[in-house]
Amino acid sequence: MTLTAQEKREASAPQRARPPRFRRLNGYGLPSLLLAPLLAVVVGVVGYPIVRTVWLSFHEGEYLISGPFNGLDNYTALFADPYFVAALIRTTLFAVVCVCCTLLISLAVALVLDVGTWLTRIVTVIVLLPWAMPRVASGIVWKWIFNDQYGIANWLLVSLGFDQFQGYAWFNSGFSSLVAITIAVVWHSVPFIAISMLAGLRATRGEVLEAARVDGANFMQLLLRIRLPMMKPLLTILGVMSTIFAYQSFDHFLVMTTPPGGPSHSTEVLSLLTWLQAFTVLDQGAAAAMAVVTFVLLAGITAVYVRLSKEDK
Repeated sequence: MTLTAQEKREASAPQRARPPRFRRLNGYGLPSLLLAPLLAVVVGVVGYPIVRTVWLSFHEGEYLISGPFNGLDNYTALFADPYFVAALIRTTLFAVVCVCCTLLISLAVALVLDVGTWLTRIVTVIVLLPWAMPRVASGIVWKWIFNDQYGIANWLLVSLGFDQFQGYAWFNSGFSSLVAITIAVVWHSVPFIAISMLAGLRATRGEVLEAARVDGANFMQLLLRIRLPMMKPLLTILGVMSTIFAYQSFDHFLVMTTPPGGPSHSTEVLSLLTWLQAFTVLDQGAAAAMAVVTFVLLAGITAVYVRLSKEDK
């Protein structure tokens, strides 16, 4: 192949090197420059409310207006308040029960859907319906289900032979109210977690499972020793999300209890108590302090989840 004179001159000409600033721009600067507008929006939408809440928690505030600086007075008053301490313990226990029930039921639902029959797609859509329902609407529905006179829950229990539930008033005591609300919250949380687990189960299919079946592993051995360990990162994320959902449960408590948090403050949780403090008592500083305590608590729980997931690797 013979080169022309023009091609020889172009081949022999020295290549012009790009200035260092352009190499840096193409390496790291350009992605950072493109992400800068989005980062500014995230900082403005997420960061400012957090900073503002922390700032307000150190002040006497009404109607979101910062009053005089009072240091840690809001926090010391909170932990000296028996209602706040009781709400903190109640919220933690409620979250533990909700997370355990949600994960176990979601795993069972995901295993059923993982069978892969022709009904799977239809059942998957049906399973997603509770998650699509607004929380307020589902709270109203469940309040009617547990109605002492017309609720289907009492009728079903009496039909099964539990005659003591004839006309039983679920919302006249704190414990039975929390049981009813827990069922409603778990019912609303299971669909999303179950579909996520279904995706994780289907991702574990492959040669590993086939080899284990050839070696004689049964269903439980496949699940406990192979599939669930392979899903550990996903289960960690779902555990964090379920915990956050449980701590942020507000709508069901507001709708299903009368008055909110009743009877006698026995169903007050942190989210509901924060709302009552802010918009009923109108003590914005104390409400901001409660929000900060909840935020720190959830951040600590998330850090524990992440630490445990790393230690198991």
